[in-house]
Amino acid sequence: MNAIRRILILSVLTVAVIAGASLPAWAAFSDTAKVSTAIVTTTVAAPASLTINDSCTTATTVVRRTVRTDPLTGLQTQTAYSSSTTYATSATNVQSSTTTTAAGPGLDESTTTTTTRNTDLTVSVSWPASGSRGVNGYLVTAHLGDGTSFPMAQTTALSTSDTVDADALVYQPRLSVTTLTSYGWTAQSAISGIISC
Repeated sequence: MNAIRRILILSVLTVAVIAGASLPAWAAFSDTAKVSTAIVTTTVAAPASLTINDSCTTATTVVRRTVRTDPLTGLQTQTAYSSSTTYATSATNVQSSTTTTAAGPGLDESTTTTTTRNTDLTVSVSWPASGSRGVNGYLVTAHLGDGTSFPMAQTTALSTSDTVDADALVYQPRLSVTTLTSYGWTAQSAISGIISC
């Protein structure tokens, strides 16, 4: 009798599950909610302009060395030495070295004069502050005529300067300044004209 009762209960439950699954759902989805999808965009402002001052200075160094040569032994002894350097603004890159030797001033003496000219290029660049949020510095980059570039200075100031050998002018350098931010976004200024003496 227990087995029959169990079979009957199981049959009724099975029919109820099948019938319940075939009925349509009565859930109502009439509730609505508005969700804001506005996206806030952030832009980084590069320095609006660059002010560049460049100039060349040529150093002329004259070294004079007087040597006496003993006529009997050939032994040479330095009897005088002097060195002087003068500086002048230059419109071009001057690089040269010449050496001349003349007899005298004393007996068995000769004086060798070496004149060396070397030009240095001094460049200073300044820019207005970026108005972007989170600015934590600026990167000054040199762009060369062959298409390569390299960082010259990273600073939190609004200006920087450097002096290098004027031989660098052969690479036709130009400058840009990039705004750096604490969240990693950057913006580069327009690239300047070619730096010259």
